Order: sequence, then C-alpha cells, then structure tokens
Amino acid sequence: MEPPAHPEGEYMIRWSVRLVVASALAFGFVAAPAAAFHDGANHSTTLTQLFNSPNATGAINSDLAFWGSRAYAGNYDGFRIFDISRPDRPETLVDFECFGPQNDPVVYRNKLLFLAVDRTLTGPECGAEATAHDDPTGWEGVRIFDVSNPRRPRLVDDVFTDCGAHTITMYPKSATEILLYVSSYPLRPGPTCGEVNGPANGNSPLHEKISVISVPVNSPRDAEVIAEPKVSYPGDPDNRFDPAEHGLPGPFGDLTACHDIGVFVELRLAAAACAEQAQLWRIGPDGIPDTENPIWVYDDETDTDGVGGGDVAVDFWHSATFSWDGKVVNFIDESFGLGCPPVTNITSPMNPTGTQSDTGAMFFLDTASGEKRSHFVLPRSGETALSPEGDETAYCSAHLGNVVPSEDRYILVNAWYMGGADVIDFTDPANPVEIAFFDFLPFGPTGSDNWSAYWYEGPRAPGGRGLTIYGTDGVHNPATGRGFQVMRADGLSDERLPYLNPQTQERVMALRASPAKARGSRAPRRSATPSAGTRLAP
Repeated sequence: MEPPAHPEGEYMIRWSVRLVVASALAFGFVAAPAAAFHDGANHSTTLTQLFNSPNATGAINSDLAFWGSRAYAGNYDGFRIFDISRPDRPETLVDFECFGPQNDPVVYRNKLLFLAVDRTLTGPECGAEATAHDDPTGWEGVRIFDVSNPRRPRLVDDVFTDCGAHTITMYPKSATEILLYVSSYPLRPGPTCGEVNGPANGNSPLHEKISVISVPVNSPRDAEVIAEPKVSYPGDPDNRFDPAEHGLPGPFGDLTACHDIGVFVELRLAAAACAEQAQLWRIGPDGIPDTENPIWVYDDETDTDGVGGGDVAVDFWHSATFSWDGKVVNFIDESFGLGCPPVTNITSPMNPTGTQSDTGAMFFLDTASGEKRSHFVLPRSGETALSPEGDETAYCSAHLGNVVPSEDRYILVNAWYMGGADVIDFTDPANPVEIAFFDFLPFGPTGSDNWSAYWYEGPRAPGGRGLTIYGTDGVHNPATGRGFQVMRADGLSDERLPYLNPQTQERVMALRASPAKARGSRAPRRSATPSAGTRLAP
C-alpha cells in the first residue's frame, strides 16, 4: 500500500507480506496467456499479456509516463526507458540507476524527465543514500534529467520541496514554461516538515499545502518553487487526516495534504485526491490552482451496512482522472485494509471501537456538482471466493489508471494491486461494468501486483488491434514482480496520442454528443473556455 511507503521507501503495511531485496532478475518475455483460472497461471477475459520485463535490482516498481514511441518506467532504484514502437516487443534503451523512492516520472518532449523523491536522502545526486527521515541536512524533492539521448540520461538539476515529492503532475502553462504540482505529506517527519521540523521552518505541522515548481523548458536549471497553495478540508470536523482512525497508529502522524492531482488542461480543472477529501479546484490563468476555494469537496466516511454489503467507506483518497470530455471524474480510494476486496476497521471519536468497512473502491462523480453517481468494487474476488475473509496474502485495492478517448463510450483502464489490471465501461456512470481483465494467480509472491495500468497508443503504434495497455507489476513482492508489462484488449476502439503523462489530461477529441447513457451528467464549469492552457506538440 502506497501511503505508508512515504517515510521508508518500502511498505510499512499491517499485513504479513515481507518485501525481499532480490539480486538481478533476467529480462523476461511472456506471450499470450493460458486460459486456466485456478491453476496459478494468468487468467483473462479478452485481455492478453504480450510482454513483461522485471527491473534488474528487484526494486519496487512505480509509475509510467510516455512520449511518442518511448515509455518511462520508474522504480525505487531508478528508471528505465523503452522504445515501444512495437508494443509487443519493447526495446530497453537504458536501465538507469538512481535510488529515490518513489521515482514517480513525468516526461516532457523526450527531453526532460522529472522524478518525484519522497524519501530523505543524503543529497540530490544519484548515488545518494537514505538518511534519517528528519535529518535537517537531508534532501527530498524533484530530480530533473536530460533524456535527449535516451541511452545516456544526465541529472541536470534538482528542486527541494517540503515533505519531498510523493507524486508530481505536469501542467503546461505555455510553450516556454511548464509547472509541476507537487503532492506530499508528513506521515513521517522530513527535513522541513512534521510536528517538529514543520514549525521550526515556518510550516504547519500538518503540512497544509502543495508546492508548485516552475520549469523554463529551455533553461531547466532555473526551475524553482514559485507557489505553495494552502490546502484545507472544508467541513471536516478536525481539518486533518488521522492515520490511527484507519488502523495505522504511530509512528505515523496526522496530516492535511494531498496525495495526487489530476488535471484537465483545456477545462482548467484539477481533481485533487487529498487523503481525507476528494476536491475539485479551478486552475487560474497563471496556472496556479485555487486550492483555498474548492468548487466542491466529497467524502464517504461510513459503510452503513458493514462488510460485504452494498455500501463502502474511504480510507485514503489516492488519485483521480476525468472522462475524456470532462463530465465525469473518477476518484480512487487506496485501502489500508486486507483482502479482496479489502476490509478496514475505521474508527472515529464518536465510534472508538470502529466499524468493519469495505474499502479500496473507485468512485464516479459528476464533475459539475460533485454528486456521486456510483462506486465500483472489484467484482471477481467475491464471485470466485479467491480471498477468504482474513487472508493476509491478498490485497485488491484500486490504485492507478486512465480513461480511453472513445467517441461513443466511457472506458477506464485501472490497476488493482493483487487483483491485476482491468477495463471498465462506465458509459452509464451509475452502473460501471468490468468488461476485461488480466490477473495472475495465486495471491502472493507469484501473483499479480499491479501498481499502475494505462492505455496508451503512440502516434506510430500499429492500428486495428484493440487497446494497448501498459502496466507495472511488483510492489508488495518486488523480487518476483513482472516489472514493465504490455497487455492488449481486443475488440475496443480508441484514439492515438502523441504523449501521455497520466495525471495530465488534454482534449484529444472534439466534444460531440456525450455517450448516450451519460446524458444526465452536466457539463463541468469553464467548459466554454477550451482554449485555456497549452496543448504540447509531440
């Protein structure tokens, strides 16, 4: 699970899955899957794995970014660049060692690569080692690489940010300047954040902000933090996220901060997953989000019917993405519990003994109003009894995915950790349906363990072959992780993209009629200003 990874660079999780540091893993290729369901092999419905390649050190595999025919795959020991001109046979261009959890990537024009680091290190240089979390001389933040020569990346600069950088989101302000929204939080103290170091450095002990970095594209060495917009939880009784209420007592501290931000550039909207709340922000003409005046906030704190019922609760608002036309926003809850689907005992001052709650779901909300249209829980585990209650080897929480531009449908690709990767049709946002999935069994060291799953069709990818889906596998059991993955979902149409940073959404299709069953969704605010923001050239 991701939030507790912030302080350690490894997962401080409640269940008994031990991370193993592995020696070099061989390059791997996996062809079409076997059809067996319970034999320990992979199983799928119209979703086929074409390729996989573990990283060399057995490190935790993190996120992905794409530009043209290149894919950038982060891991806690560095990053890899692949040539994906042939998605079924990617070529490794470089396996670059640079320790820095999470190494969450954002790429710009195959020239600049940004990596988010949220573990206190002895310095920003590659080769720096982990140091005490609250080391006042330590470093954490964003590294900037020149990847113009993909076989020889160069570290050209770094930007220190308070509480480091757990995730980063690119916002293209103009042709000469891009902004990076940095999400971070003090589950553990950092050099300038937390209960002691925060106030000592003029910061809130709860953090209460994001950081915005300006990067001149022709002079990346001049990158700097230009704003620290304030974050709060309007309407929340104590204006903070308390880890103890979700089964994570000390040493983790309270926080008011965000984990991840998804933006829709032309609509100048930001969907912010902020631990305690889902929030929608306007982005100003200067590119700075108005975090202090959310358009709306949403939370779901109570599972009214307990484990296995039709209701769910939220542990930790983790990430967000918009439908291709911006009318629906999908928010993800990352569970702190166990099982498939996960279960968490959630407490509160009014309910100190807690309620066993279904968690780890995704939510479909109306962008204009914040009204919940539905939630979706991975259906396969319950149907096949893959995870008996209390199974400490299974964990199927929603995590990271993106929306496929499709003129007549809403299609979402998503990762579910040990539930693998799937494709969800939410053309009717009130009734989302899983239509394809790929999952290795059994749970544990040899099963699926997907951090992310994204649709991406590069400008030169072969056409007419269904959706191409890229993923990363190997989080809780990285030594046996499959690393960088390529999958294909047959029978589904899509568009091509010149690039994809998954948290940065841009309009790739004219806004024609909405999908027929989604006509009840109202248009988002500012939909009349499609020229806002700058679309990048490939």
